[in-house]
Amino acid sequence: MLLQRWLPRPSARLRLLCLPPAGGSATLYRSWATRLPADVELYAVEPPGHGSRYHEPAVTSMTELAGQVATAAAELARRPLALFGHSMGALLALEVGRLLRDTTGRPPAALLVASIDAPEPSDADPVDLTSLPDSYWRPRMVELGALDSRTTGDPALMEMALAMFRADLVVMSGYRPRRADPLRCPVRVYAGVTDPTVSERGLARWRRECPTDFQLARLPGGHMFFRDDPTLLLARLAADLDAGRLPAELGAGRPAPY
Repeated sequence: MLLQRWLPRPSARLRLLCLPPAGGSATLYRSWATRLPADVELYAVEPPGHGSRYHEPAVTSMTELAGQVATAAAELARRPLALFGHSMGALLALEVGRLLRDTTGRPPAALLVASIDAPEPSDADPVDLTSLPDSYWRPRMVELGALDSRTTGDPALMEMALAMFRADLVVMSGYRPRRADPLRCPVRVYAGVTDPTVSERGLARWRRECPTDFQLARLPGGHMFFRDDPTLLLARLAADLDAGRLPAELGAGRPAPY
């Protein structure tokens, strides 16, 4: 199953689709389902080769992965649908948002991204991240907080985490950011104040997607600033997704019958 839903909320006014970072799975967002406002229904993407789909062949391109997610999310978009992505998941959220806009004629209700600079279109070949060995990535993943103590203490779990991360490196190595019209939906950016992977300038570039409705929030912590305690981020998300703060017409479609 590509989309996970742990707490159905049939009367929710807004759906929030969360996309995981490189090497991550849908379970990163599982605890959010009961902590978001009662009028927000949470879905999370479980990519092939990750989490509960670990034994399936992983997707090898951003284009293919975005297409699969956009197809699966098309029904969700019959109600206002906001997209949240962390790190690589933020880039995927951008591509999914563009596909949904192009196929439905409406942008997402909001684009919410965390812990990554906005991509810049370039004609240069992407950097081949797959050439770097596990001996480079293992300490890097620990440093960035991408692995919890349970995973680092279990060799089998560590190998699974590295396998998922390697699969996503293939996706990232082939990703070519493309030039496209701005989404023109509310854009909210979140990043840890000590995250070494982002820059103020790069985070501010997300403004291009909606110059008139853009906010950037720096929160305590590093790259995975919300892993151990998402309270601050969830409070910020709840405020940013508040009905009074999102234009009612954005993402609004014919209500789904379920």
